[in-house]
Amino acid sequence: MRWVVLVLLFFGMIINFADKSIIGLAAVPIMKDLNLSYAEWGIVGSSYYWLYPVTGVFGAALADRIGAKKVLGVLMLTWAVLQFGVLAITVLPLLVVYRVLLGAFEGPFSPVAYSHAHSWFPPKLRGFANSVVVSGATVGAMIVAPLLVALINILGWKMAFAWLGAASIIWAIAFQFMTKESPMDAYKKAKSQKQKPLEKLNIKDFLRLLASPSALFTTLAYFSTYFLVVWIAVWLPIYLVEVVKMSSAQMGFGVMVIGIASTIIYIGVSALSDYLFKKNQNWRLSRVYVVGISMAIGALCMASITIFQHPVWVVAAMCLAKGLTYAILPIGPTIMINELPERGSLMTSILTSSGNIAGIVAPLVTGFIVGLTKSDKLFGYNLSILFMAVLVLVFSILFIMLVRPANQKNVEKEQEDSLLKTSN
Repeated sequence: MRWVVLVLLFFGMIINFADKSIIGLAAVPIMKDLNLSYAEWGIVGSSYYWLYPVTGVFGAALADRIGAKKVLGVLMLTWAVLQFGVLAITVLPLLVVYRVLLGAFEGPFSPVAYSHAHSWFPPKLRGFANSVVVSGATVGAMIVAPLLVALINILGWKMAFAWLGAASIIWAIAFQFMTKESPMDAYKKAKSQKQKPLEKLNIKDFLRLLASPSALFTTLAYFSTYFLVVWIAVWLPIYLVEVVKMSSAQMGFGVMVIGIASTIIYIGVSALSDYLFKKNQNWRLSRVYVVGISMAIGALCMASITIFQHPVWVVAAMCLAKGLTYAILPIGPTIMINELPERGSLMTSILTSSGNIAGIVAPLVTGFIVGLTKSDKLFGYNLSILFMAVLVLVFSILFIMLVRPANQKNVEKEQEDSLLKTSN
């Protein structure tokens, strides 16, 4: 059952990030149809994240109480309604409203999915499990890019959005009928045991926990990485066409290559982290050092494309930059849940929603910079790339220096034994 859950979460993340990234892949026809400027396009990119952090926390907290399965199903069906609603968009305000609502209802998905995967897998496999979920994001945002571009070119951008709505409906039905809420649900069905009620959250202690170095600098590292996440989703396709001078087909292929290679890289980093954790149970070595060093190297690779802009190098450098920097995405939730295991969805939502604040700022900043330098777009893009690289580098160093996860060794051994027993 755990592998069925993981596969469906993987496909759910594909849909989630395809919904996010298709706006960037369709940027040229949308801007042309609606007569949008670069500054207005920056608003479109930013609007997705205006409610994202708030609803991410609320939805994840709700999932802790009523169950991830119910919340994920409702979210998917809502996405479907919104994607079909794109057929009625004719002006900028409607496009912005659609993006705000889509972001609001997609905000809870990632933290709830990470926490749900966490509940199904033992500690020694959680890095790998989360990396599989995260890889769905890369597949949805980049690897399926040629397919999405083809749909946009053949059917038009509105119908391409509607097809994603249909995919959401299929996923929601499959998830409800093919999975259970948790391993304990399967166990309770056989043993008729009652679940221990969730204790009331002490807000003062919770805020103190969030201000601790481990939670704070894990969140900031995630925040810095999300600048790159958003830039890739909103601006990378335009960058490859306007600066690197790729054709639409070459751009789609380049995005796919970056997606495939980067997925292999960050799954490899997560597997290395799991291997080291299994071997020595050392959180600092296996989780913090591995991720922090990967992020720092990724930031340097990202900065390099401002100097070497040959198409082959840009694609290769972005493969490394994305793959190494994204290492925080699967491992960060593991660190946060480790700080307060009984509130896994809530802890992960704090991480993802706080990081997604970057989603509000990044498109606006990039759009503003590129718009200011109309006579020299190359300079504007390079400036935005350098800003992201420095941000990631600084917070990766602080992450390495200051994050010291709580020692949950004995608790995790008990959890692993319980998961293995119930899954068998």
